[in-house]
Amino acid sequence: MKSRFLLILVYFIGWTVWLLLSRVLFLIYQPQTQQLDPSTILGVFANGLRMDLSTAGYLTILPALLIAISPGLFPKKISTTLRVITFVELIIVSSVTVADLEVFRAWGFHLDVTPLHFLKSPREAAASVAASPILSLVTLFIGMLLVGSYFFNRLIQQFVSQFEPVRWWIATPALLLAVVALILPIRGGFQLAPMNVSTVYFSPIAFANYAAVTPQWNFMQSCLEGNKYGTNPFAFFEKGQASKTLKSLYQPVAAHQPVISTIRPNVIVIVWESFTAKSVAALGGRTGITPQFEKLTHEGLFFNQFYASGDRSEKGLIALLSGFPAQATASIMTLPAKAEKLPTLGQQFKKAGYQTSFYYGGETEFANIKSYLFHNQFDRIVSKTDFRPSDWNSKWGAHDHIVYNRILSDLSKTKAPFFVSFFTLSSHEPFEVPMKTVITGSDEESLFLNSMYYADQSLGNFIAQAKKQPWWSNTLLIITADHGHRLPVLTSDRVRDFHIPMLWLGGALKATPRVIDQIGSQTDLASTLLRQLNLDASDFKWSRDLLNSQNRPFAYFAFNNGFGIVQPNRHLLFDNTSRQLISSGGTVHKEDIELGEAYEEESYQDFLNK
Repeated sequence: MKSRFLLILVYFIGWTVWLLLSRVLFLIYQPQTQQLDPSTILGVFANGLRMDLSTAGYLTILPALLIAISPGLFPKKISTTLRVITFVELIIVSSVTVADLEVFRAWGFHLDVTPLHFLKSPREAAASVAASPILSLVTLFIGMLLVGSYFFNRLIQQFVSQFEPVRWWIATPALLLAVVALILPIRGGFQLAPMNVSTVYFSPIAFANYAAVTPQWNFMQSCLEGNKYGTNPFAFFEKGQASKTLKSLYQPVAAHQPVISTIRPNVIVIVWESFTAKSVAALGGRTGITPQFEKLTHEGLFFNQFYASGDRSEKGLIALLSGFPAQATASIMTLPAKAEKLPTLGQQFKKAGYQTSFYYGGETEFANIKSYLFHNQFDRIVSKTDFRPSDWNSKWGAHDHIVYNRILSDLSKTKAPFFVSFFTLSSHEPFEVPMKTVITGSDEESLFLNSMYYADQSLGNFIAQAKKQPWWSNTLLIITADHGHRLPVLTSDRVRDFHIPMLWLGGALKATPRVIDQIGSQTDLASTLLRQLNLDASDFKWSRDLLNSQNRPFAYFAFNNGFGIVQPNRHLLFDNTSRQLISSGGTVHKEDIELGEAYEEESYQDFLNK
């Protein structure tokens, strides 16, 4: 019976070692590891060990049960069954390990259920990671399977060969005690609270805490808890207190200075994929990447303190078209039953007698965008199938300049006033563009910047042609982004990843071209725009008029289980798991954190109430 106990113990230790080696691989793969000194790296392993032990406990339960309840089986049958179970576990563990490497590199958080929401559109999901080194990752996955199988098969063979006949009524109860003992590492010890992500957080450096989290444990927990939308996990205040805290942000509507020459202009909203401020020199970004946009900033109202509400496209579209803030642990667009209760700009323009249309070169089924567009009541939705395959890139759909040309053609036959929204895609991974390379280099950053240059060139050509159209003189055109981007890497300050441009221009704009430095969010577009048109914006409760000088300068954004706040001369990023700041700039006060918590609590409750 001793050999059976030893097999359970060594099997558990084997998985622990395997997970430790996976953490080594994670640290090697992630560029942020360069930020960590040796003592912090040691802390990553020391604190992450508890979660490794918990994960190893889960992986050992089934094999341990088999050993405990089958003392009478022939060793060969036990060995074969254990090998099959272990191989299946290796497939799962290795898949998560390899996928997590690229998910964290691209999105900055560990693999959870988020990517699963996009599997209904597998081609677009594949395109999202097309810039990843797929061949290298697949090779790594196969290598892990081969090495893991060899290691565990040798381990199983060595101990099973030592099994001797035992009386089941003695062996099974004793071995079941060993199975029960696995509960201790699984829950993380004897403490009152069981294992959770915050258990392994130990450092003021956010990446060090993330590195201490075991991806397999995190993914499992996300699958178990990620789709439960019953209670508000961000209930930080006594009832009613969060709402009172937010009152300073939402003052009564005041008179404003009109910036357009008519209350019924045509409106075109261009949502530029990944249009980060880091690609615009006027916003402290790289020079020479968006020269056409740079020229246009001198022709209109340039909002230089504008921030994305979230970190993904579907969250950005919701913020822009519905004025609804992004959530840290949910995406309302992926839940059509909730999304259909949101107010939308499409509906408002439809009521006002506008011809409405939405253009996207890709497939609108991705992330439930299509159902949301129908909720907007767009008269016309133009997507991938409306373009020739010869005009598509290899992954997403029609190139930007192709869609711009289609818009110009359609608008020549469209009755005014019209409302058009165009969501671009050429600057999305894998950054394939139909032009001669301008930004040289095969690395990811160079490819991204080159795609931004193409997107800028396409925009410039569109504006040049639009100015020749009879409808231009009565048109307001708004250019902004769906979200920012982690590239190009300029600093380690993540708030810059959410800083995006917004520009208003067009023949209907009567205001003198100038820079507007009012801090605001994507959620504020709806109220700002509708008030200029004297349309009702009261349904957009989270939206504020950025052209109302009495508004308090403020922007909120959400990322994976955390939020950020931007205010004059200061900003912060707050992690919900550790309940601590992970980044800040300027002098941040307790009241600033409480304001962010109040916003998060109230907006998530609104999400639950939909």
